[in-house]
Amino acid sequence: METRYRNIIGRQEELRILLDAVNSRESEFVAIYGRRRVGKTYLVNKAFKGQFAFQYTGLENKNNKEQLEAFHMALINQGLRKCPKPKNWIEAFYQLQHLLESVKTDSLVNGKKVVFLDELPWMDVPRAGFVEALGNFWNRWAGWTEDIVLIICGSATSWMFNKVFRNHGGLYNRITKRIPVYPFCLTECEQLCKSMNLGWNRKQIVEAYMILGGIPHYWTKFKKEQSLPSNVDRLFFRRGAEMKEEYGALFSSLFSHPEAYEAVINSLSQKKKGLSLKEISELSGYKLSGRLSTILKNLELCGFIEKVSQPNKRKRDATYQLIDNFVLFYHEFILKKEVESNYWSTHVKTHAHSAWSGLAFERVCFQHRNQIAKALGISGVYTSWYAWSAEPDKEHGYPGMQVDMVIDRADDVVNLCEAKFSTKPFAITSEYMEDLHMRQGRYQEEVAPKKAVHLTMITVSGIVDNPQKYEINSFVELDDLFLP
Repeated sequence: METRYRNIIGRQEELRILLDAVNSRESEFVAIYGRRRVGKTYLVNKAFKGQFAFQYTGLENKNNKEQLEAFHMALINQGLRKCPKPKNWIEAFYQLQHLLESVKTDSLVNGKKVVFLDELPWMDVPRAGFVEALGNFWNRWAGWTEDIVLIICGSATSWMFNKVFRNHGGLYNRITKRIPVYPFCLTECEQLCKSMNLGWNRKQIVEAYMILGGIPHYWTKFKKEQSLPSNVDRLFFRRGAEMKEEYGALFSSLFSHPEAYEAVINSLSQKKKGLSLKEISELSGYKLSGRLSTILKNLELCGFIEKVSQPNKRKRDATYQLIDNFVLFYHEFILKKEVESNYWSTHVKTHAHSAWSGLAFERVCFQHRNQIAKALGISGVYTSWYAWSAEPDKEHGYPGMQVDMVIDRADDVVNLCEAKFSTKPFAITSEYMEDLHMRQGRYQEEVAPKKAVHLTMITVSGIVDNPQKYEINSFVELDDLFLP
């Protein structure tokens, strides 16, 4: 299996875990999770090259009878002798057991029978007893045979956590290996661009990332004969644009009641810096309750939002931010808006583009915290990352202020980071420098009086060499964000 690693971009740790599973002396129960289109199914298919003892993918928006019929047909097509359709999932998993007991050696991977059940949440139709039957199958037979690798996979990360990882019934503590599949980082997207012969420079790759995030499936839709703006127009702004359809399917494929989740997402899209729980309740129309808390937790598990705390404030004062690049781009430029089909090509240098790109670049920086820590030489230091804001203080003459990225380090240093996305080297004016010093002084006075507070600039095109530049403690450049 090791020879198959070479043709896959990234995912080396995930592949290693799968390799460990087929090399194990016992049966293994592997759970793979991650957001829609991130590459979970691709990972498993690449790892095993279709060499499964049994493979099945759940059907979206189908009832239990239809799920069982499709599962039964898959069993027959993959070698089970003809038998009656199962009446329930207990019978269906007994039939799977009979198929696996008859598997021939040419279907084995290192002596293991690999079973791949994809899109598991779609199979769990209400009152179908699917999860209980799966637990029974593992506890009664598969977990004891020593030659089974059972791989379950699902895009609905919240379902995987609530129904599998936190299960208090038959699946309690049964998962032997967890594999989270995360979006690509910039360096992996760069490798993908090279494999597709897109010919883009790093600034263009960052801007594409600001639009799509690191979802590999989305990036494969770019065409090498088109510029980045032309690609964006085709995918988002033309009639029947593919990514408009993708947004429509995104939440319905993950949540059983997508309208509630979309209402919360719509609320969060109105204020990019984040909302309090009370503000979300007011804007979404959902009362402060356990239901709203569950919605927020599920959106957080699926990677759409992030709970952001602030120093010297209570946990309940934390804000929630919408952090998914694709969703934010869609809300900013497409949802409920009528624009021409070449909108992006004609608005690249407008104020709307500049305002969006500043916030979007800050988000990309937060998503590449590990790379920034490497660039600053603090990878081995424990750090907390958060945003900071302060109300006006008339007594001390402070205006309202905020810092979008603060790195609070265990070595008694704090980095106040400013991220700047610009086509030319960024010029730090004396007025801007005065503003930075004011934030630096107030943060040190009110939050970190015993720590050194450093100023850090993160830029795409570098910094103009002027006297103010030398008052900045540290710099992170575009190439640093592409560190592995």
